Amino acid sequence: MTATESAIREFLVNEVLYDREVKDLKPEDPLITRGLLDSLSILKTVTFCEERFGISIPDQEVLPDHFESVRAIAALVDRRRAGS
Repeated sequence: MTATESAIREFLVNEVLYDREVKDLKPEDPLITRGLLDSLSILKTVTFCEERFGISIPDQEVLPDHFESVRAIAALVDRRRAGS
């Protein structure tokens, strides 16, 4: 697991999914299809990523595919950090 994936996973487990049994959440586990993330929790995750990683995530990048797993969110963050 990358450092970006670890930070995102820790945020999700402790701040978003704190009331669920997801301590064994893996980077590739589905978040939306399992009903773990909804629109509000996606917005919280966007805010966290923008603040934690010093990036901006434009509205057109806030797509279900980009938030389907910890790994997908980390890939989005890495793309934004790279400037694309």
